[in-house]
Amino acid sequence: MVDTSQALKIALVVVSGAAIVSNVLAVVLFAATKQLRIKYYGFAFNLVLGDIVAPASMLLNAVNFPKAVVLPVFATSLCAVELSILAIAVNRFLALTITPPARYDAMVTRGRMLAACLLIWIISAAIIVPTRLYSELVARMLRSCITLGILLITAVFYCAVFRQISRYTPPLASTEGVRADDAVARTRLRQTRHLMITFTIILVTCFACWIPSCTFNFMIYFSGKSISVKPQHLVILSRLAATILMFNSLINPFIYWWRIREFRVSMYRLICRGRGNADPECDVVTLQTMQEPEN
Repeated sequence: MVDTSQALKIALVVVSGAAIVSNVLAVVLFAATKQLRIKYYGFAFNLVLGDIVAPASMLLNAVNFPKAVVLPVFATSLCAVELSILAIAVNRFLALTITPPARYDAMVTRGRMLAACLLIWIISAAIIVPTRLYSELVARMLRSCITLGILLITAVFYCAVFRQISRYTPPLASTEGVRADDAVARTRLRQTRHLMITFTIILVTCFACWIPSCTFNFMIYFSGKSISVKPQHLVILSRLAATILMFNSLINPFIYWWRIREFRVSMYRLICRGRGNADPECDVVTLQTMQEPEN
């Protein structure tokens, strides 16, 4: 009979594998759909990559791959996920505060967006890797504090964006140029509201999935018990917390499907193509492109 610890290990492997498959599918949809290959979704794509690396690292750890390699990569990818969610709020805040809209489009180019995504991974590694210099107990506590700090800062930025949206007022001038800028601003405002609601849901699920892991790490730290000789009940709690954490990576693609129209339509088309169905009626949703000006 499989004991609880072994059952949780199997559950962790299954959830991690499912998270990899669902997020790889998300990468395919983001890459294959023109309406999703825009600056608007740049940091979302970075988030998807993080949600692939984290469960992949967890699977490697389950098959006894060297922990000295797996654990830093795992922690770095989780940090990159959190910073990507934060970057989405910062990016949308800038889109609303930098006027006229053409100025924002000139400043935030695709090249700079790509550089920012790479910088997120570099910063994540710079934050996480030094914690390896401490004991595992201290490292766990530091990573949990860093995680909660990033999530709380992200929540503050999301509140700032929603406040900016609620305070928007159209310009009083009536010239053609101003009216055109206001139309762009209103469109961006509507897009930002929808995107921010989507990633607020992701932020809330991230909080919920991180709380058990952070609680466990704090409990281990203050108990002073060695990780290598922790009793069976702590092994069970550790695997349960890790499984919940990986569930966060698994659920995100379903949130994209639920909230992003282009993502949903692209998946329908992929399914129809896989069935050999070229009937245009299979495109059950009409695309409403949120394309930003090319740079």
